[in-house]
Amino acid sequence: MGILAKGIEMTDAIRTYAQKRLRTALGRYPQAVDSAHVRLNDINGPRGGVDKQCLVEVRGPAFSPIIVREEDADLYVAIDRAADRVDRAIARRLARSRDVDRGMHR
Repeated sequence: MGILAKGIEMTDAIRTYAQKRLRTALGRYPQAVDSAHVRLNDINGPRGGVDKQCLVEVRGPAFSPIIVREEDADLYVAIDRAADRVDRAIARRLARSRDVDRGMHR
């Protein structure tokens, strides 16, 4: 899992937190996920505001790429929300794939 930061100091605490949250979210799908990349961004720089962004891109053989972007004033909250959304998005994509394989179109 690659983690990049732009405009944010990549501390060990931030790196460890992002890795832990994403590993937990992706851990339910060990066979379904080929790669995951995380980009942490400070959109407004020193101006402040709701400007911390966590973008997660996940790729797997059973689904098209999933890209989730979350923003919040608190980087840790943005990471949490992105991890939760990625988890739900993978579950939906895999469920749809199983339904299509069974001939159950919605």
